[in-house]
Amino acid sequence: MEKRFLYAQVMIAGVLCALASGCGKNPVSAQGGGTTLYLESFLRAGNPVDSVFVGVPTPVSETIGRDSSGVIGAAVTLSVDGTTFTLRALPGRPGYYTLPTLRVASGKTYLLTVKAGGNTAQATTTVPPPPTVSASITQMKVGDSPITVTWSSASDKNGFLSVVAAQSLGDVIPIETLFGGGFGRFPGFGGADTTGFTAARDSLSIRDRWQFPQGHSATLNWRQFSRYGTYAFRVYALDANYADYLVSSQQNAQTLDEPRFHVTGGIGIFASMSADSVVFQVSQ
Repeated sequence: MEKRFLYAQVMIAGVLCALASGCGKNPVSAQGGGTTLYLESFLRAGNPVDSVFVGVPTPVSETIGRDSSGVIGAAVTLSVDGTTFTLRALPGRPGYYTLPTLRVASGKTYLLTVKAGGNTAQATTTVPPPPTVSASITQMKVGDSPITVTWSSASDKNGFLSVVAAQSLGDVIPIETLFGGGFGRFPGFGGADTTGFTAARDSLSIRDRWQFPQGHSATLNWRQFSRYGTYAFRVYALDANYADYLVSSQQNAQTLDEPRFHVTGGIGIFASMSADSVVFQVSQ
């Protein structure tokens, strides 16, 4: 039960900090002992090791931000193919460590080791091969049929994450275009914020939209977008660590069932992924 409580502390503290007007900024020294280490890092094939977060659990009753739960002075290393690299601390970001000179490669197994406060936490991840992504069309005009995006992978047992990201945005698509010329002129609508009735509030063009699809295809309709422009549909093949975490992290509020972390000597997630994408345009 103790480990479950520690996990709840980590996750709830992050939510409380996001909602609060301010959070403390007194990072934890690696010299302190007796505290469970929390690790968080996502390696992406073809990208440098941009950040590994090392922190400690925090009390549920306190509003504590990531800056104040991050561990400074930790010894953080990453090993691959028999070579061990030392990560350096990111200036101004307590608890974050980076290795920009090392690029992540598919098929490689990485060992993360963190030593702080007399504790040692370790985790490994094997970077999956990238999927192959294709689209039925790459030009979608207002009124056209949806785009069907499909993907396959040599190793797809762990599932995928997908995201639609804006590459270059154009004009706003008028509400009248999205929902017909009469919409917006109903009584009571004059001058009011009607974004709740359009795609704008949760638009794929406003923010990245992450999904965890179990299949191998997705449908994109032009009504999902609030602006004309160029977009990329990117699919990430996941490693076993990330897949296990995603399917087990829906905690029961009564039992606080613990997700599968795959971290020895601590808690958290050390995962990896590989991506492929297609680019398409939404136009008038």
